[in-house]
Amino acid sequence: MNTIVYFGMSVALGLIAWFTIFATIIWPKMKSQPRIQQLKSLTAISFFRYFATAFLIVGLVTRKLPAGFANPAAFGDLIALVLAYIAFIGLQRSRAERPRLLPVWIFNVVGTADLLFAFATAPFLIKDPGSFGLTYIIPTVYVPLLLTAHFYAFKVLAQPHAPHGRRDNYRTEDAITDDLLRR
Repeated sequence: MNTIVYFGMSVALGLIAWFTIFATIIWPKMKSQPRIQQLKSLTAISFFRYFATAFLIVGLVTRKLPAGFANPAAFGDLIALVLAYIAFIGLQRSRAERPRLLPVWIFNVVGTADLLFAFATAPFLIKDPGSFGLTYIIPTVYVPLLLTAHFYAFKVLAQPHAPHGRRDNYRTEDAITDDLLRR
């Protein structure tokens, strides 16, 4: 098998591993937490996105790693890192009844787009995954973790807001309306 196949398998297995860990271990514990806490935890995972600046350091990567991949990946992650901190600070200052979610949405959309752009361009620009050198762990372990965290963040963001941050015994307006109409 060639190195491209090994690399693709590593990325796929990284995604499978992180989605399995989240679905069976992390999410069952997180889903009982208030929405703001869930989003803070998922956002904090991106505080290490500065790792991608390693793509710019020859020695950690080979000279064969194309700048057309390395530069957008590194600087896209730095932008996502800044947005993660802005979102986190907004969540820190939020109240359950009035969460500040716009920065969280922006961060997750930009952060996900950055990762998907790297996934889309990498096959065209990188001919040998060995050119990642020591940074091979970023696209095979850390990027799958980030994509998983973004997925779960979108899952939380898409849920209707429960009053006072509570999910237990929370009913949608449609359910309440249906109950009133039946009376």
